[in-house]
Amino acid sequence: MGKELGQCQRMGWIDPCLTVTIDHTLSALNAAAASCEHIKSTPVPFSYTLLLHRTAYLYCFLLPFGLVDTIGFMTPFVVAYTFFGLEANDLPLDTLCRAIEINRLESLDESVLPPKLEPVNYCLT
Repeated sequence: MGKELGQCQRMGWIDPCLTVTIDHTLSALNAAAASCEHIKSTPVPFSYTLLLHRTAYLYCFLLPFGLVDTIGFMTPFVVAYTFFGLEANDLPLDTLCRAIEINRLESLDESVLPPKLEPVNYCLT
């Protein structure tokens, strides 16, 4: 977009003062996107995961006592559904890093890009 903006300015389609403002906006947008990608790809520390699991175990242990009057015989199914739903916490870090690498190389107009990582047995690594 920056190259196209420069071309538009050289052709006289955009005022030079406006070009600077648009360029600053594009730079801020790129920085925000990079920050969001960094946050998205940051793994959760083990201690947080451990705390989450211990809290989930305690919650699932105490949940039947609170629900048995309301749900009755369905209580074990609700607790099991809640418990097993919390167990999926694996992050495909290799795939996320490869996506970031490809995005950065594309932004630098590189022609040779590494291949995207494909799922193996329906799982990303």
